Amino acid sequence: MGVLMSAFEAIPKPMPADELKEAAEALRAAVSTATATVSTPDGAVEVTAGPGNAIVGLGFGRAAYRYSPERLGTLVVDTVREATARATATIAESARTATRGRLDLAGMLGGALPDVRPPAADDAPEPPEADGGPAGETLRRLTRDAQEQLRGYAELRTTLATLSATARSDDGGVAAEVRAGGELLALHIAADQFRHEPAALAAIVHSTVMTASARAAMLMAERVQELTGPRIDVRGLVERYQSDGADEAADDQRR
Repeated sequence: MGVLMSAFEAIPKPMPADELKEAAEALRAAVSTATATVSTPDGAVEVTAGPGNAIVGLGFGRAAYRYSPERLGTLVVDTVREATARATATIAESARTATRGRLDLAGMLGGALPDVRPPAADDAPEPPEADGGPAGETLRRLTRDAQEQLRGYAELRTTLATLSATARSDDGGVAAEVRAGGELLALHIAADQFRHEPAALAAIVHSTVMTASARAAMLMAERVQELTGPRIDVRGLVERYQSDGADEAADDQRR
């Protein structure tokens, strides 16, 4: 029974309907408008970040080419991290305010799952054996299912902490590595990429990072799908979300 209670307690308790509606509207407004822009002091790099570690905009100034390609890549990663941290903090604070402290989104917006620890093997109770009737069998099955779900969740959380994807630009001169959850881990810019104008190189970098982010999201969806099974088409949901996002980006470029 302790395992069932652990699983139950890990589920956020529902809010009253009127509070939930008000909180949902507040969160929707916060997410739709929450961005943060960070620039380096010399204007070499400017990054605008949105929810979930998304990079909404990326620009290079002329000062970018005063750095070595390696240093510029590191500077982009550092600036992205600062911008995404500010955007996440803004949304998380809005969530705490809207839900009166019941919801802390800071970790989840960064792709981290809440830490729900399964009972240790020595502490996990054996399924009850006293009742051999239908009720007893149902309780034993629920206990076993809860234990398996908690173990699977713990394994998934560990896997996602180290899961990442990479992408390269068409000519291979720009490479990005993104963690599941969207965090930019590394960016490599080859020396020959400085042949591009700053704006053009920034567009190449942005596109490469977005491709790596999409791949990381699909890897994450596949791992989550393994845990949820066929009940929820997680991969399909992510594919549709990415398709909608690509369509919106294309519309923005045409405007």
